[in-house]
Amino acid sequence: MIIMKQTTLRRELGQWHGYALMIGGMVGSGIFVVTGEAGAIAGPSVPFGYVVLLPILLSSALAYLIFLSTPLGNSPGGAYIHISRTFNNRFIGFIFMWFQYIALLGVMAIMAISFGEYLTSILGFSTTAVLASSLVIFFYILNIIGVRWFGMIQLFMSAILFIAILILVIPGLFHIKVSNYSPMLPNGWSGFFSILPSLFFAYFGFEQLAQAGGEMKNPQKAMPRTMLIGAFVTVLIYFFVSGVAFGVLPYDQLAASKSAMSDVAAVYLPAAGKWVVIIGIIMAFATTLNSLIMVVSRIIFVFAEEKIIPASIATVNKRFGTPHLAITLNTLIVLVLIWSQTMGFLLNVSLQGMFLMYIGHSIAMLALPYIRKDLFAQALIRPSKTLILICGIFSLSVLIYFSYNLIASVLNLLLIWLLIGIIIFIIGRTQENKMRKTDRGANDWKFQR
Repeated sequence: MIIMKQTTLRRELGQWHGYALMIGGMVGSGIFVVTGEAGAIAGPSVPFGYVVLLPILLSSALAYLIFLSTPLGNSPGGAYIHISRTFNNRFIGFIFMWFQYIALLGVMAIMAISFGEYLTSILGFSTTAVLASSLVIFFYILNIIGVRWFGMIQLFMSAILFIAILILVIPGLFHIKVSNYSPMLPNGWSGFFSILPSLFFAYFGFEQLAQAGGEMKNPQKAMPRTMLIGAFVTVLIYFFVSGVAFGVLPYDQLAASKSAMSDVAAVYLPAAGKWVVIIGIIMAFATTLNSLIMVVSRIIFVFAEEKIIPASIATVNKRFGTPHLAITLNTLIVLVLIWSQTMGFLLNVSLQGMFLMYIGHSIAMLALPYIRKDLFAQALIRPSKTLILICGIFSLSVLIYFSYNLIASVLNLLLIWLLIGIIIFIIGRTQENKMRKTDRGANDWKFQR
């Protein structure tokens, strides 16, 4: 029987909160702003690119569906817990998750800056850094005062985002011109396949739900179902939004636009339609930033529980039931990145870092039925070994191919962050060993007395 360390995190998130965390965290503002950029390469075939990527998404998600349905799903930590428990090695789990942690810090800072820039352009005053910092602090406070409030506000913002998408998509379906889809592949199949790695970035974040394991109600049953349904809903959103965009306006016009969906909405919505896009963009920024603050704090919360970093960081606030020190530490790092304009050092490796984490997780799934038969036997979702083998090899092959095309440009930075991660882990283990020796010495002294 796997015994997970119990925490005092409060289980106050229901299944709808899970949908809001996952879908709201995945559907970013980019789909409203830069929908047409990929069209410059692949033309109007872009919407179908999202569908082609669905098998890759599901193959990568299968590992999470299995692991989350085991007792490991009752804890935050995601890939770190899954990999480290599969191989009984904290170092392997930490290194793969370390890359995701670094990646998400960079994304948080860039998201806050981009959010600030967008609001500054609308308001016409304030400075980007001040506004970005204010937004981070607002969501910091929201995350501090309780996961219930986080869930309620995330669900509310996600509902507004979904309504904005419906207002854009449904009328737009009646204004699609089939002629805008010809030629479907202006740059041939090579152009279509070349955009798939960049389109796959839109699905980054589906695994964020795993970090809510310590706060979701009935997580072993709820989280796999939420993740699976959420993945399909997100694919439908991307397909229909981009499908309407390329059907309403020619792909070359979209490619040249800096506000694609605003131009699209202007064709069939009244003048006030631009506000639908504005509200949609604001909610997309807000749901993503809010979910990131929650998710990243749970990553280092688990690192602290495992004593890789100081255990005090895993302290849970007695009043609010949130890991306030972990949330505070991440917020301070992001604020430093915003004001020092150094988030590029993290962001440059963020996409590669996510690929590496998914690769490590897929390897753990392949190994699970063979080296942790006891854990696999406890999974509520237990597909055949043949299906696991097919999905695991398929996912690994595609992810390694995507990763190979990117790694050369960031290899030096990856090696630097790898070295930093190794140093942090060694220091953490050294401190843990010292504490064990001290505790042993104290117990021996008491025994001698």
